[in-house]
Amino acid sequence: SGAAAVSTAAAFRLQDGYPNALLDPTSLAPTIQRRAQDPNQRSPYVQQWNLGVQYEFAANWVADIAYVGNKGTKLNGFRNINQRAVITNPNGSQSAGLRPYTAFGDIQWMENRVLSNYESMQARLERRFAAGFTGIFSYTLGKALAEAPDHISTSGGGPGFDTGVFKEPQNPNNLKAERGLSEFDVKQRFVGSYVWELPFGRGRRWGSSWSRGADLALGGWQLNGIHTHQGGLGMTVLFGTIPLDLGGERRARPNRVAGQEAELPESSRTRLQWFNTAAFERAFSPSPQAFGNSGVGILRGPGFSSIDLTLGKKFAVTERNYFQFRTEFFNAPNFVNFFPPDTRVDAGGFGQILGAAPARIIQFALKYYY
Repeated sequence: SGAAAVSTAAAFRLQDGYPNALLDPTSLAPTIQRRAQDPNQRSPYVQQWNLGVQYEFAANWVADIAYVGNKGTKLNGFRNINQRAVITNPNGSQSAGLRPYTAFGDIQWMENRVLSNYESMQARLERRFAAGFTGIFSYTLGKALAEAPDHISTSGGGPGFDTGVFKEPQNPNNLKAERGLSEFDVKQRFVGSYVWELPFGRGRRWGSSWSRGADLALGGWQLNGIHTHQGGLGMTVLFGTIPLDLGGERRARPNRVAGQEAELPESSRTRLQWFNTAAFERAFSPSPQAFGNSGVGILRGPGFSSIDLTLGKKFAVTERNYFQFRTEFFNAPNFVNFFPPDTRVDAGGFGQILGAAPARIIQFALKYYY
């Protein structure tokens, strides 16, 4: 690292290069990257809307269903406006002379180019507290679309994600090709949560005549639960270690193979092949110098299921003081939740699931309240 140098000059055209004496040319090799911002940028905005109905169909039971959506407009995004020209000869070479502005390297241009869209049906069933039980059960069916998803930040959700890459569009002159399922898109999701005072012990439905010892051991327990079940996230197949050889901080996407379905039937998916790897091929070999025609978010990863339970009881010491004992089960049924498969077409584990989330955890807690 070194000291920053600041210089100013009158406005100049990119095709003319840097003005004389503005900066030391020896420190500005054509490979050095530059970033600029559209001076006419507008403020991004998001529109949200919903329409729902609610109905109390029985005592203490309420159901509602709603259509929920939002749209992001003029969101910030980068693209390389000084990309090298695409060559049709796979054995050719690239040079700075193929750039629009030959005096510069990559120019990452920030502008209002990104759109996003989300639409969903959301249903909910609520049981208000009565007879020792309350709960909320929700189901969502939705779709989230975006252009060049996660275009500024990076994601780290496992080997199936493009971690540590700036994520410009593959082709800055064809932004529509970047539209697809967002990396956070979940098609279906169910969440149920409840609190149930078990009906055993003094003052409850069964066991009101129990002895003090029996009530101390078996009565007064409470069960809390959270059930979560959801489908897999959207995934994009790309090159992991080989950047697109046209300049910029991007990863190339491969070509689709005619007659090959990318998704496998659910019964055919395994840890060693989650999707059909034969459905993808390089646009050029050995180095990608053309734009692959495979789309964004065309695959889905494994789903996720978990049931977290807490079994607890209060042990009174005085009228105000008591002990609280809890047994907590995280992922109580010990579901296996796989990480997304490796979507890097040039990786040895392409199409394979290389890990899983932690197994069941059980912990105990004892607190004294005074």
